[in-house]
Amino acid sequence: MVRKKRLCSSLLVLGLVISVFYHMFLFGPVMMIGCADEVSDSYHNETALNVTILHLEPRINWYDLQNGTGASLLNDKLDVNQEYYFKMNISSDHGWAEIEYINITAWHDLGSEANGYNSTVGGNINFFLQYENITGIANWTLIWPDNEMSINVSNCSEINVTGYDGSPGNTESKNLTFAWTPGYQFRYAPDPIDAAAGHNDTWSWNFNITCDDLPGYHSYDNPLIGETIDEFGVYSYTEVIFVGWPVIVGHPGTTASVNDPRGSGNITIISKSNGNYSLSANVDNLTHKSNPTYILQNTSIQTQGGDLNGLANFPGNGPLWYYGSGVPIYHVAENDDIILSTSDIEWAVQIPIGQQPGDYNASIYYHLTTQL
Repeated sequence: MVRKKRLCSSLLVLGLVISVFYHMFLFGPVMMIGCADEVSDSYHNETALNVTILHLEPRINWYDLQNGTGASLLNDKLDVNQEYYFKMNISSDHGWAEIEYINITAWHDLGSEANGYNSTVGGNINFFLQYENITGIANWTLIWPDNEMSINVSNCSEINVTGYDGSPGNTESKNLTFAWTPGYQFRYAPDPIDAAAGHNDTWSWNFNITCDDLPGYHSYDNPLIGETIDEFGVYSYTEVIFVGWPVIVGHPGTTASVNDPRGSGNITIISKSNGNYSLSANVDNLTHKSNPTYILQNTSIQTQGGDLNGLANFPGNGPLWYYGSGVPIYHVAENDDIILSTSDIEWAVQIPIGQQPGDYNASIYYHLTTQL
């Protein structure tokens, strides 16, 4: 009986030993937990809150007016009949497809900052350039005026860029260039002297850049940027480009005119001035071409045309004025057209009885002045 109990005990111990080794080698070590502590804290710091802020309005991030060398002409003067470039960067947080129009309107302030685009209509004192986004194709247009300035579409450009504020997955930005050329009578503007941004100098050109998108939002409503308004000046330009040759055939004892038979008819003066202007003429004594001892004093010579209504004799000591006067008084600058054509210039001469027959000649001196 005792032997049987010992055998059972031995078998039980052997079973336990085998079980321990079996679990150690097949299932790893056996952990014995005597008692458990309280678990009151746990931390996880591997996530973040992501917020994307998208502006409804497009943004004009920067802009400039440059010449062909890349020099800025903001608050500086430019020359007529030269190509210049409005450059800017514009961003849309909802993709470029939403951009509809980019407009540049400009106006000569005519001495008052209260004036705006088309306050006074005129091709030489207002212009309107436009970029239209048509299904990804740029349409560059000169809306106004017709021929007083021009846009060079071949030198206009748009370039996709990155690196401006926005959401990389949503925001698209472009650099845009408007190439344009002011005409010869593009209004003179002497006074962009204050380098501060904005339009704060009178007698200057002001311009405003705006961007509109398809949903109807505008860049000037963007709370970060607001309106994009600045100014520039324009140098004066003055040129007499063509004058006809007056021819008179007459008889002693008459006042002969270019409009008499065998005369040239009224002549035309073609000129260019981009400001208020005056135009005068003076003339030498008429001298016999074969025998210079025979002359007709220039006080016997008459002219009229422009604002000079009625034939007037030269005074002998100065000019006659088609426009303006020597006070000085100036004719108001031309709001439209690239030239001024004065086609009613008449010349006449009072031929005294007994004047030697033959061909006479006198040099004529025309003087065009632009008010500075």
